[in-house]
Amino acid sequence: MHISYYIETVSFLESEGTNMRVRDRMTTNPVTVSPDSTVGEAWRLMSHFKHTHLPVLDHNQVLGMVTLKDFGIRPYFESIANIAAAHFMSNEQEQLLNKVKVRDVMAEHTGAVTICPDAYIEQAAKMMLDANIGSLPVVDETGHLVGIITQTDIIGAFVDLLSTNGHGARIKLRVNDSPDVLCTIGHILGRYNSHIENLVTMKTNGDRPLMVLQINTTEIKPIVSDLREAGFEVESTLVRS
Repeated sequence: MHISYYIETVSFLESEGTNMRVRDRMTTNPVTVSPDSTVGEAWRLMSHFKHTHLPVLDHNQVLGMVTLKDFGIRPYFESIANIAAAHFMSNEQEQLLNKVKVRDVMAEHTGAVTICPDAYIEQAAKMMLDANIGSLPVVDETGHLVGIITQTDIIGAFVDLLSTNGHGARIKLRVNDSPDVLCTIGHILGRYNSHIENLVTMKTNGDRPLMVLQINTTEIKPIVSDLREAGFEVESTLVRS
């Protein structure tokens, strides 16, 4: 995932407020390993379920995460990460993985980064960005694992909230920081019996704020013409019928 796209996603989630909870997007009953599981066992689970990370549990308490990247932390695992990525492993290399415990290759940090199921999606996105991680174990008030949420889940929420897969049109335009912007846009849309389904504004460096409108019509030529006549700079449009 390109980091710029991820940051834009987080900015949208923080600025608009989704009211969507982690429990709405998390995967329940995730595949897990223990700290005494072998790296070979962890790799086979990742390969079978097509995961790149697994929660590490000790008596149902989360100790952290093990990822494919962790296979390359120690010098003698440097080649293993490439082998794992290729979905191939020789018998000798598999035997090596079966001799090493998950606890020996887990990222060296104190405490697991977790989130509760009632937290908002935007909080999960911000935590992943700040910690530079791709997933979060979801734990209840007793610290027991109840799910896992990933970057893919966050992006899925972003796509749904923008309705980019639905009927209608998306218009990107530059706007002034003025209280009458929405009134003007609403008036224009009202002329064509159209309404806003989603609205996102993003601040950008050295330019006016970027607004993304998702509207419920595909007949946008007169709308775009009126927006431009009203002084808006329309950067792009996307129509989905």
